[in-house]
Amino acid sequence: RPRSARSLRMAKVHSIHVSDASMRPMRSIESARLIEGKGIEGDRYATGEGTYVAFQEPGRQLTIISKESAEAHLAGVARGQLTVGNLRRNVVVSGMSARDLEDAIGCVLMLGDACRVRVHRLCVPCLYNEKLNQAPGLMEAVWSEAGVNCEILAGGLLKVGDVVKVEFGSFDASSIDDGGKKAAFYKRPSLRTEDEFVSLRTLPMGKPGVARIAEAYATVGANEAVGIDDDAAHAIRTKAELRAVTSATKARRREAWKAQLILWAILIVVVLGVYTICVRAISSPGFM
Repeated sequence: RPRSARSLRMAKVHSIHVSDASMRPMRSIESARLIEGKGIEGDRYATGEGTYVAFQEPGRQLTIISKESAEAHLAGVARGQLTVGNLRRNVVVSGMSARDLEDAIGCVLMLGDACRVRVHRLCVPCLYNEKLNQAPGLMEAVWSEAGVNCEILAGGLLKVGDVVKVEFGSFDASSIDDGGKKAAFYKRPSLRTEDEFVSLRTLPMGKPGVARIAEAYATVGANEAVGIDDDAAHAIRTKAELRAVTSATKARRREAWKAQLILWAILIVVVLGVYTICVRAISSPGFM
């Protein structure tokens, strides 16, 4: 369970990452605006487009991970081709270990000059991301090094290179809110019992936003982790592929219309130009 911070080490923001929506690639940015009680401006959890927005909890607003700890455990996965960015966390810090971040659960971290976040829980890795990266063993390899979930208490501009440190005397056990996670949620998969696996597989399918989780897991072939059988997963993938094709077709049509409008605009400008030249020529004293 969470403990108070055992150190007050200072660290720095190594990189910042955001994604527009669930299943979309993460992109690295030099600075980001943190919005109090919401998330990073433009990130999927601030806009309500994240995979797990159906499960409301304050720690969904921002994730932080240790560069050194994650890199050390990623080295033996997928032939060493994965980077910390593949873990889809928002803020990568250097100079603070995964243990330091875990010890900061219940504490406030100061990010840069203005931003303050409350650390609520470990951000344990999921089978979805393991399948997405085609990296068998990823969950087990980085189980304790995958970062922490945070709530944004004070927003502002955060930049690469900004200092990160634990706010002295900020530990408050009563402030910790992990959204009611089961104990099995934090247990390494290789140590879970079958009953524990079953208890984590049930999705409340009628709940708003849960269909997005089902689609994400089914798309990458991780459907068994959320209790979706292969036939249902195939139906979900087919529906998602059809929607993607339809969306792409509409996008191409929009681009075609834009191109036609541009061509018509150019034609009109040319015609008007020729007309103007002709009128001036006809009106000149030397005409005819």
